[in-house]
Order: sequence, then structure tokens, then C-alpha cells
Amino acid sequence: MVVILFFLFLLVGILYWKRKIFLLSPVDVFVLFFAGVLISTVLYHNFYPRYEKFNFFQFDFIGKNKFNRTFFVYLKMLLLFLLGVFIYSVFNKSYFVLAKQRIKIIDTRNLKLNTNQISKIIVIIALLCVLLVYIDYGSLLFYRAEYIPKDNSIFKIIYQNLFIVLCLLSGAVYRTNRSLALTAFCIAIIVGIGVGSRSATIYLLAFGLSYSVFLNRSRARTFYIFFIPFVIFFFGYNISLRLEANGHGLIPYLKVTLEKPEILFTYTIMNIYYTFIFGFYATSETIHLYKNASIGNLITTLNPLPGRMTNWYSIASKLRINEIAPFTAIGELAKYPVFSVFYYSLLGYYFAAIDYFIKNQIVRKKYLWAVLQFLLLVLYVVHSFEYNLRSSHRFIYYSMALYLLYFILKGLKTKLPRKLSNSNLLTE
Repeated sequence: MVVILFFLFLLVGILYWKRKIFLLSPVDVFVLFFAGVLISTVLYHNFYPRYEKFNFFQFDFIGKNKFNRTFFVYLKMLLLFLLGVFIYSVFNKSYFVLAKQRIKIIDTRNLKLNTNQISKIIVIIALLCVLLVYIDYGSLLFYRAEYIPKDNSIFKIIYQNLFIVLCLLSGAVYRTNRSLALTAFCIAIIVGIGVGSRSATIYLLAFGLSYSVFLNRSRARTFYIFFIPFVIFFFGYNISLRLEANGHGLIPYLKVTLEKPEILFTYTIMNIYYTFIFGFYATSETIHLYKNASIGNLITTLNPLPGRMTNWYSIASKLRINEIAPFTAIGELAKYPVFSVFYYSLLGYYFAAIDYFIKNQIVRKKYLWAVLQFLLLVLYVVHSFEYNLRSSHRFIYYSMALYLLYFILKGLKTKLPRKLSNSNLLTE
């Protein structure tokens, strides 16, 4: 393990010396997420009171050898991933240069907003959302016996998405029309809490991200130091309401907040546990229980064809810890030590290639393909931590297909008549 740590720190030093952390970098997300996993798990395993551990499915209480073995698996994964990134940077010198540049996603210096027009749009959206919520819930927004008062809501998906737009616009005009921005934001949050949906946290994120875009670098850094912990705290509070309250709606949810203030801490910690720690123990169980790791199983899990065209459904039930928790992708790959060396190295190489693609797209102010690729690779990172290899690796295939589609459309664009090729629709 000492050798692994030495080379891991060496690669981190080489790759991250003067490298600028970028919000839409899949490489940075992979490294920072799993670094967060290891740090959080070590602290939780060694210092969190034993009698207060969450211990989902009785996974938490593992011995020192089992813990160290799983920890080694994660270190090896990070090392091989960074090795792949390093290999790509050797073949593509421009990647090193671009990684050291500070890339601003939106240059607000040249962005002129018609705040009066946006303010009118905010008022219209806010009124429309309030009307739709009233039609959908009425007084049940404040108190109801059931979490979902109706089987099907034709309006919910509409006003939930409109609230996201409302919060994005409110964050953009906060500096010029603070009272309107805060009023619209509060309406969204109150409805989100009253409905009992986690969308309230999404509204908070939308408002905060939109607001931060218009801050200078130092203020944005200070803002995120406080904003990120608050979002984690708020999300824990958000999910605690419908689990702890007697009844549902704004009144029971606010009442339980006053009567059980300790749930704010408990569910915030539980949220951190489930996001950054639980998958580590699930991986440990996967390594322990996966006795029938065969080449056939590996081929099936990596097969891009639909499950019904493979033997996936005949082996899927065997690749689970229990009925609820599947094997994790990291745990499955740990059972193929030689193959995992090539897998994670190639994964790092591919992430670096897409990282370079995304940054080039953002520099050219073309956001669609960049954001789609980023989302797909982030979904891979999150799924690989808690879900099986077949489910996780499909996001890599989706990313590859999207990457191929981009170049096909780009090639078609060059063959179109000049008037049509001037359009940016194909390759934006």
C-alpha cells in the first residue's frame, strides 16, 4: 500500500501542479469524488461513535483487514485512472496547457441582461406556478394525510421545471432587483418544502449557481465555501421532513422542524454517509461475496446489447448483496485484478480525452455537447460507487455514442451548402 500511495501522490503532483480545477471537468469530478469517499470513510470508520453508526444492511462493522483490502482497491483504482490521464497528456501536450488555464464558463463581462424584461418574466412565471400549485394541491399544500394527494398530477412536472427556470432567472437579477429575486426564490422554496419534494434542494442550487456566475473570482470562491456546506445541510433537512413528520404539508414539516431540531444534524450526516461512505462498505461486501466471478460474467456485464439479448437476466440475481443492494462496479472489477489494470487506465485516458473536448467546447462558447458529456460521465462516477458494473458502464457507451454522433454531424456540416453550414445547430 505504501508503494501505491507513493506513486499516487507522485501522479497527483505531476497532473495537478498548477492545474486549475474546472467545474465541468469529468477528471476533476472523478478524482475529487473518490478522494472525498476515502477521507469521509476513514473519518467515519475510525472516529464516528460505534453506537450511532447508520450501518445500512449491517455493512459497517468490518474488520481491519477487510477495511484495508477495500481501501487498497480504491487507491489502486485512483492510481490507474490517473495513469491513464497522464498517458493521454503525454500524447496530447495541448491537454496539459489547457488544464492550466482558468476557463470561465460564462464571461459575464460581455453579457448584457435586460433585467427589466427578465423581471417581468419572473413575475409571470411565479404567478403561473402559484396558480398551477393551487390547482394541483389547494389547501393540501399546507396539510394532508398522504404524501401524494393524487395518483397522477398533470401539472407537477410543469411547475417543477418552471420553478427551476424561476430560480435561475432570480439569481441572475438578484443584484439589480433583490426584493423580487428573493420573493420569487422564497415562493419556490416554500412550495418545494410543502410538497415534500427534494426539488427544493434543486431550486436552491439553481438560484445559488445563477447568482455565483455574476460574482468575481474571489467572491465566488468565498460564496462556495459557505454555499456548498449549506446545500448539503439543506438537502439532509429536505429529506428528513416526510420521514419524521406526523402528516404531510408545510405545517407538519415546519412543526417537526421546531419539535425535533436534531433531525437537521442526523439527516445531514446520513446524507453524507449515503453519498460518500455507504458505497465503500457495499464494495467491501461485493469483494467478499462475489465467488462466481468468471470471464463469462464479465463479458455479459460489459456487453452493450440489451439484457434480453444476453444472458444478463440469468446472472443478475447472483450479482447482488441482497434484494435491495446490488454488487458495486468497483467491487466487481476488484475480482478481475489483471483486467482492472487495463480498464481503469483506459477509463482515465477516455475521461482525459472527453475532459479536453469539454474544455475546448466551453472555450468556443459551445455548451450543448460539453454539458451532455459531463453529465454522462458524472453519472458513471456516481453509479460505479453504488451500482453494478453493467448499469454503470452503460454511461460510458452512451458517452462514446454521443462523441461519435458529434463528429458525424460535424462531418455532415462541412458537406452542407454554405448557408446551412453557417448554422451552429449541429455542432453546438
